[in-house]
Amino acid sequence: MGEVPVLLQGPHDAGHRCHLFLKPNTKHDYRPFRLRTIKKTWPIHNHFLAHLDAYGLQGFARLTSCDDQVRSDPSLLTSLVDRWRPETHTFHFRFGELAPTLKDVSMITALPIRGEPVVSPRVSPSWALDIAARLGMEMPESQRSGNPRGIPLVWLHDNFLNLSSFANEETRKRHLFAYLLWLLGNLFPNSHGDVVVPGLIYIAENMVDEPLPEQPKYSFGSAMLSHTYRGLCDATQKTSFAQKAPLLCVAYEFLQLWSWEYLPVGRPRIVQPIYPYDFGEGASATMATRWTKARKRWSPDIAKNCYPMYHQQFEILDEAEVTWNPWTQDQLKMVFDARHFTPGMLTDSAFWLTRCNLLFLWCVEPYNPERVMRQFGLYQEIPPPFPRRIDEETHK
Repeated sequence: MGEVPVLLQGPHDAGHRCHLFLKPNTKHDYRPFRLRTIKKTWPIHNHFLAHLDAYGLQGFARLTSCDDQVRSDPSLLTSLVDRWRPETHTFHFRFGELAPTLKDVSMITALPIRGEPVVSPRVSPSWALDIAARLGMEMPESQRSGNPRGIPLVWLHDNFLNLSSFANEETRKRHLFAYLLWLLGNLFPNSHGDVVVPGLIYIAENMVDEPLPEQPKYSFGSAMLSHTYRGLCDATQKTSFAQKAPLLCVAYEFLQLWSWEYLPVGRPRIVQPIYPYDFGEGASATMATRWTKARKRWSPDIAKNCYPMYHQQFEILDEAEVTWNPWTQDQLKMVFDARHFTPGMLTDSAFWLTRCNLLFLWCVEPYNPERVMRQFGLYQEIPPPFPRRIDEETHK
C-alpha cells in the first residue's frame, strides 16, 4: 500500500480486516462473522405491552418475536464491516459514504432518541445474588473460570417463557423483569457469550419498579447506534481465529434491514407485497414491517457462502443503484396507508442531525451525520467535513 491518507489513523488501518482482499498474494479466509443471533424467540405477552409501549421498545421487540424475526445474512454484514472506517463512523464506497443514522433508527425500530442515556451506576459485586433474589431462582454456574460474566439468555428463556393469565402481580413482575433482561441482551449483544451484561440490570429494574412514564425515559435509539458503531469498529480489527470465525456484536436485525433499504447487494426481492399491511391488533409497526410481513425470495443457506461475491458487488456498486432516501412519503403511505405512524418514528426527528456523542454504558461514539447528508435529502459537501473525534483512550 502507498502512504496512508491524512484522514486515516495508522493503528486502525494497519490491522483493518479489509487487507484480506487488498493483499492478493495472501491466503484468504473467506469465512463470514459469527453472530449472536436469537436462537429462541419469546412471544410478547399481553402483560408486557404496556411497559414496551411506555419505553418505546415494542417495535424492536416485534423483530425478536417468532412472527417478525429477521433471518440473518452473515456474509452481507461481514462485507459491510470490511468497508467501515472507525475514524468517520461511515461505510466507505467508491462513490462516497453511507452510515446508519438516528433517522434510520427511528424509521426501522422506532426506538426513542429523546431521554436519558442508557448508562448505569457501578455494578454491584453481588449482582448475581441480587438477580437470584429478584427472580426467585439461582443462576446456573458459569462454565468459564472466574465469576459469571452476565445473565444467560437461555436460562431466562427456559425458566420464564410461560406466564399464566391468572398469575399474581408478583409473578408477573418477575416474568416482566426476565423478559426485559432477555430483550436488552438481544438489543445489545456482547462478546462474553449469550448473556445480558450486568450493566443493564439497573435499567431493567427501573423499568419494572418505577411508574410508567408519560414519555419514554431512556434513549434506547442512541444507545443502540452507539453500540452498533462500537461493534463495527471492533470488528474491523478481527480476522479469523484458528478454529472458528470471529464474532460480530451488533444489533444485526437493525443493521441488516438498514442495508436492505439503502443497498441492492444481498437485498431480497419482495415477490408478494402486502397492501395494506396487517400489523395485528395492538401491534406497533415500523418501516421494518414491509420486510418482515411480505414474502421474500432470498435463500439464507446460499447467502452464507456469498461473502466474496458480496465484496465484489460492493466494489463495483454505482451511486445510481443506491436508494439515498428510502423514507419517502410514498413508502410511508405504502406501509401505513391511512393509519397513524408508530409513536417514536417521527416524534424525535429534531435529534436526527444532532452533533452530540452517542453513549451506551462504557461506549462513547462520535456521530457524524454531516458526512452523509444525502441520506437526509440534503446537499452533501465534497469533500465532506472533517469528522469529529474523541481521544483514542476514550474511544476504546
